[in-house]
Amino acid sequence: MLSARLTRIAQRFAKSREGSLALTQPEYRTLRALRRRAPRRMKQLAEWQLLSSQTMSQTVDQLVVAGLATRTEDSADRRHLLIDPTPAGLARLEAYENAFVQYLQGALDDLSKAEASDIAAALARLNAAISSKREAGYFGSRRRAVHA
Repeated sequence: MLSARLTRIAQRFAKSREGSLALTQPEYRTLRALRRRAPRRMKQLAEWQLLSSQTMSQTVDQLVVAGLATRTEDSADRRHLLIDPTPAGLARLEAYENAFVQYLQGALDDLSKAEASDIAAALARLNAAISSKREAGYFGSRRRAVHA
């Protein structure tokens, strides 16, 4: 299945470049989630990534220590902390994603420009369709209010 193959490629990339890109895969996934919808509660981040609260807490701790995310008290419920990416965190995320795109482009070198363009356009449409369905709750998730 194509999605399983792409997942393995992404995992191998993450493992091989962890040191040079200075992001672990859980940190990368957390920053991606925060870029889409920040601030987020720790519990929301853990549920989204199917991680334990302890693992999520360790990941956020690493991001905060590295200056890639911040933790602030939730004004709506002081028992919770809100996690936000920092500009440095978003820049690191962008660098990581750019490196991954270059890595994937090497795998597509044998395709013509037209073939590569067709694939890119189809993937963009697929991504937009999936995002739209996810936002509408099609995959069992409901759109949640963002806490300020």
